[in-house]
Amino acid sequence: CLAFHKALLDPAARILVFYPLKALAEDQLCGWREMAKSLGFPEETIGRIDGSVPVKEREWILQDARIVIMTPDVCHAWLMGNLASFVVQEFVRSLSTLILDESHTLEGVFGSNFAFLVRRLTAARNFLLSKEGQNTSLLQFVAATATIQNPKEHLKRLTGAKFAAITHEEDGAPQCERLVAHVACPEGKESEVAKYVHENLLSKGRDGSFITFVDSRKRVETLAKRADGTKDEKDSMSTAEVLPYRAGYEADDRRAIERRLRDGTLRGVVSTSALELGIDFPSLRVGLNLGVPPTRKAYRQRLGRIGRRGPGVFVVIAPSNAFEMYGTSFREYHAMSVESSYLYLDNRFMQFAHAWCLAVELESLGAPSKTPTRVAWPDGFRDIHKMARPGGNRSLEFDVIADIGGDTPHHGYPLRNVGEARVQITMRPTDEKIGEVNQTQALRECYPGATYFHLLRAYKVIAWRTNVFDWSIRVTPTAPFRTQPKIITWVNADLRNGILENHIIQGEHGFLAECQMLVTERVEGYTDHKNNFYDYRELQQKNSNMRPRSRNFRTSGIVLYINRDWFKGWIKKALAARLREVFVREYSISTQDVRSVDTNISLQNRGENWVRGKCIVVYDEIYGSLRLTEKLYLEFRHVLDRLQASADSDFEEDANLKTAVAWVRDEVSTFGFGKEGDGDAAFPDDLQSTSLSQDYVQVFAAGSVVCRRQKGQMAVDVKIIEPIMDPEMFDGELLYRIEVSRESGLARQLVRASLIEPSADAWSYAWWNLQTQMYEELPEDVEDGGSNAPVK
Repeated sequence: CLAFHKALLDPAARILVFYPLKALAEDQLCGWREMAKSLGFPEETIGRIDGSVPVKEREWILQDARIVIMTPDVCHAWLMGNLASFVVQEFVRSLSTLILDESHTLEGVFGSNFAFLVRRLTAARNFLLSKEGQNTSLLQFVAATATIQNPKEHLKRLTGAKFAAITHEEDGAPQCERLVAHVACPEGKESEVAKYVHENLLSKGRDGSFITFVDSRKRVETLAKRADGTKDEKDSMSTAEVLPYRAGYEADDRRAIERRLRDGTLRGVVSTSALELGIDFPSLRVGLNLGVPPTRKAYRQRLGRIGRRGPGVFVVIAPSNAFEMYGTSFREYHAMSVESSYLYLDNRFMQFAHAWCLAVELESLGAPSKTPTRVAWPDGFRDIHKMARPGGNRSLEFDVIADIGGDTPHHGYPLRNVGEARVQITMRPTDEKIGEVNQTQALRECYPGATYFHLLRAYKVIAWRTNVFDWSIRVTPTAPFRTQPKIITWVNADLRNGILENHIIQGEHGFLAECQMLVTERVEGYTDHKNNFYDYRELQQKNSNMRPRSRNFRTSGIVLYINRDWFKGWIKKALAARLREVFVREYSISTQDVRSVDTNISLQNRGENWVRGKCIVVYDEIYGSLRLTEKLYLEFRHVLDRLQASADSDFEEDANLKTAVAWVRDEVSTFGFGKEGDGDAAFPDDLQSTSLSQDYVQVFAAGSVVCRRQKGQMAVDVKIIEPIMDPEMFDGELLYRIEVSRESGLARQLVRASLIEPSADAWSYAWWNLQTQMYEELPEDVEDGGSNAPVK
């Protein structure tokens, strides 16, 4: 109503409406157009721009529309990246109101990036208005959400503007009665209970529809298939009583599901969080959730899908102790406030990314390069912007993130910080596109040989195409047998050149360091529905398409190394997991933004990978890193104190953990906190030895296809011939002899090992004996073991 009121009062005013997801924007577009029609506005008054709208059509929409619905992602990547356009400038200059729907989602990395986007957009508007001699009237903000704690404080941090809060007692929205319940079931039987409930809902009456939330894309597909049981898969989209819904569907398929939910012809839907946000389906009467929702915000949003036009029921299907594990009951959980919202506005690496974008934007506008005034920039931003703008004296610590942004920072720094491409899924033999996944999802759902479930149908993954012209996954219809991947994660921490700001402290038997690292995820094979394991090393001998696939990204994190016999096995595993839990809770960091590991960690010193069994790592799950874990390094002793306090001696396992944490605290107390670290990572003699002889180093196996970094670019057509380590060459640094494809044929070169990374294709690790200069089997007793109880 406010937006239309503005449009009626001022014909020149433009209103920009942000929705966090394309599906939500498409759903709300209908409501906007219906209201516009009822008020006598022409159809083009309401426009929508997201990633699915062709670029050539976007400026036409900006010219004709008074109210534009947009995702933050396209505003950042396209609108702000095209400020030199006259049409874009006219639209930005005319902005009077910004509407932020589902504003509780604007937190963590996405929300923090959005906070800088809003400030950059405000700066561009202010300059364009002042350039024309117009008054720079304040931009009005309107935010809407049903699940946010301390809304005025959070929204002020988010936008820099002051907000007045209208609570649910004052908003006038209709409220219908809902019954909420926790249905207890044995652990692992949630799907069976949900299937039983689905069958009863489908067989007893046709009053309303149901929605079931599942936090797994694969379980969404399989549970929907079991609930529906449609035999004629060809027309399942139009005839099925129950359909799955998740990200990765084609737009037409997604709209078809939403249309059937609105008109009541679809009895049920099984969904990931993709239908969690405020999409309004009046027919929904019953909601189910398998397990406890990941956050209380998610719980409130999912509950809010039910009973919007009449009474409803929402049921959490989970083990009897599911809520006790969180130290609460279901009744208390339901009554609790939602979690605080996380913003990282003081993160200097995020600040640099947006300072780089701002510098490009000011140049496009012809504005002065100095930091714009009348914008509530976070503390420290002005100093960092001085480094980022042309001629600025950039600190070396920003070189890596500057390379990521390059000449096109609006594309190099995506708001959601998913620095990985989308992969198309196509049918053989027609190459018909049926959907898409990102690289992380591809490893977990579309590995070679996998059964991939998509809209009630099962497909077998038969090949990956990974050349520069075609990056896609080919599938063919198959029987609906389940498969499960075997995924291994490696962390290669750079302790030679990657120590950040001398952040390393050490004692007689260990050290703590913050450093750069390469994280590699690799699928080694898969298990079928009969629990048979298929190893790619064997499969690829008969079918070259059946080979391991990988994903790797550079980030930063902390490494804790303790060379003690008791620091192994269960102790390491528990400590790594609990350190992460306490850290994110203590410093308001979103749990999805950091990760911990306790195995497959290599510490790189002088170019080679030395296995260190006695270490753990907590790292940023953010592509390129925002150094969120820097705080863990700086406050490590405080986090250990918190971890010690949280261990509950009433439980045997936690009692063991409490003892182990005390040992770790004693050891870390010898590391000399407050002293300058050694930037060259010259460790004491005790740290230069492990259970593995120093004669062996971990290297890429001969024949591995790897990536070579060259002038910031990656080349996949590099094959390992052998490693070389000669004291007379490059100060004894590990090198590789590689084979490179050229127009004239194959050529051999020597390259530093630090320039070689795993590719998405066929590679493996092996062991190289420095004395014999040969590949050899790993000696015994390299991997450490451990029991459930610590023994000192």
